[in-house]
Amino acid sequence: MKCMICNTQLHFYFSKRFDNFIINEAEYFRCGHCGFVFSKTHAEMTGEDWGKLNLTYHASFQGKETNTDDPSWLSRLAEQAHVINDVQSLGILQGGNPWLDYGCGDGKLSEILTRKYNLILNIYDKYMDPYDNKQRFPRFLQDKELIPGRFNFVINTSVFEHFRKRHELDQLETLVSNDGVFGIHTVVCENIPQDESWFYLLPVHCAFFTNKSMELLFQQWGYNFSLYNVNARLWLWFKDKSRSRIIKEYVENANKRIKGPFYIYKNGFVDYWK
Repeated sequence: MKCMICNTQLHFYFSKRFDNFIINEAEYFRCGHCGFVFSKTHAEMTGEDWGKLNLTYHASFQGKETNTDDPSWLSRLAEQAHVINDVQSLGILQGGNPWLDYGCGDGKLSEILTRKYNLILNIYDKYMDPYDNKQRFPRFLQDKELIPGRFNFVINTSVFEHFRKRHELDQLETLVSNDGVFGIHTVVCENIPQDESWFYLLPVHCAFFTNKSMELLFQQWGYNFSLYNVNARLWLWFKDKSRSRIIKEYVENANKRIKGPFYIYKNGFVDYWK
């Protein structure tokens, strides 16, 4: 099995039992080049079983106000909404084309942005039925509306760790317009722990990213500079080199404020978590 990031051979790393889910035991493999860790067990599941696992697991907390596996879930979404509103106020994030939350779950981030900031964030999730949720989710997009290059801003929160195929990652990224912004929230480590008790080894998580593997994706997709907000655990990636100087100035001015949000700017991928 090859690494979906750098195409290097993966080697067995460790395993973990899940006694209350259909996968039973998952085997995780590691890339010796970029450190990316991937579950061979999840990769070999049928599409039907993978969909069933996602629906079963996410139903345990979606539509509710708590998630025992991620206690800071709602407060983090509120912080992410605060950052999105701030960067659009600063001129870093632009309108024009629509915005999209890909893998939105029950749409809480979009709800916060609309209710609190009057911002419209379209929503899409493969494992939520838009026809059953039209009243609550009027902006729930269908597959045919996911047009490459259509969106000025595409955000995904806790989604990267769910991808089993490289082409799925690539399809998500192609939705961002050439001068748009790609927003990413996932756990990134310098090294993925070889520890079955690690908090991020949830039944539906199969892909785990290091700083090096994220930097490789950043380069492969043609991004040039990025921002990171620590409180929101949110990266913003940019391709358009012509905006790098002005956005750096926006960030420097924003960081002089007494009260945040504050941002880390870097030409390249912000490898904050070391």
